[in-house]
Formats: sequence, C-alpha cells, structure tokens
Amino acid sequence: MSVTYPSAIADFIQKLEAGNPLPPLVPQQESCAELTQSLQAVSTDVLFDGQKVKDTTFADAIKSGLLLWNDALDASHTISQELANATGSYWHGIMHRREPDYSNAKYWFGRVGTHAIFPEVRARALALYNETSAPSAALASIGQAIADNAAWDAAQFIDWCQAAESATDSDVVEFLQRVQVEEMRLLLAYSYRNAV
Repeated sequence: MSVTYPSAIADFIQKLEAGNPLPPLVPQQESCAELTQSLQAVSTDVLFDGQKVKDTTFADAIKSGLLLWNDALDASHTISQELANATGSYWHGIMHRREPDYSNAKYWFGRVGTHAIFPEVRARALALYNETSAPSAALASIGQAIADNAAWDAAQFIDWCQAAESATDSDVVEFLQRVQVEEMRLLLAYSYRNAV
C-alpha cells in the first residue's frame, strides 16, 4: 500500500534517498549532520504540515526512523527508547542491530513479536533476491532460507548482518543493505498510517 506523505516528510525522505540510498549495516557516523539537526529541530506540527496527528507515539516513530536512515543512531535511540509500542521496539531493534549490539537488537525484536510489516519485508527481500543474477553461494543460502521460511525471521536477519561483518562476498552485504532500506521504508509508511 503506497503512502502519500506530507511535503515535509516527503522532503526528508527525498534527501535521504539522494544522500544515503543504501545505508551501511554498521554506520561509522551520521550521513548528513545538517539533516540530523533539521530533523531534531522540526516540530511534529511542521513535520506533518499541520495535519491532525491521532497518535503521537507513531509520529515520534517517524522522526526516529528518519534519523536512523540518516545513520544518526544516538539521536534515533533517544526517541525510540521512549516509544512504548511494537513499532517503537522495532525502530529500537534496528538501531541496536546497526550499532552493532546484536544481542540487544534481538532483545528488542523479541519485544516486537510478529509485526504487521513482516510479511511485506519477507516479500520484498525475496523479490530483491530473485532480481540478483549469479548470486554467491553465501547469498544463495540466504535466499533459500527466506524462500523456505513462510514468515520473516528478524532474528535470522540480525545473524546475517552480524556474519556480514566478516563476509567476503560483496553481494551479501549489498543485499542486506537493500533489504534494510526496504524495511525502513515499510516501517516509515506503517508509522505514518498509524500516526494519522
């Protein structure tokens, strides 16, 4: 389901797509300090272009997610650790996965349970794998695991990200980055739909 964002959110996403289209699995620094400052300073009213926000937890989740896409892990974490719902735990888990603190990421994904976007994350991951020509043996193994499991396994994805730190197959890292950005897009859209 596509989402039409208010212009302020759409503008932030456009800047992220241009400046950080494939965020690293483990960023060393924020992608754009100016964008982080803008996101931290923007009010919910401005971010939503005056649109009525029905759930501020989901509205804050959008800000946390945009900061996370910009590799501003600490700024994102400040927000996500205060979000007391499964989506807040999801953003919190992604942040720790990228930190990297894999055991803490698994803890937070354990609090997520089965999230509403998991089926679409799995579908997009499978589609991305199927678009890959001549995958390495390591990537083929990941693709087969996704295909064999009827549900998205967030803990397995964390394990793949951890293994990628020492991966010699560059297609594995790029694939995981592509899945990660799709995951963030889906979670942003879900957060927005629930905020308004």
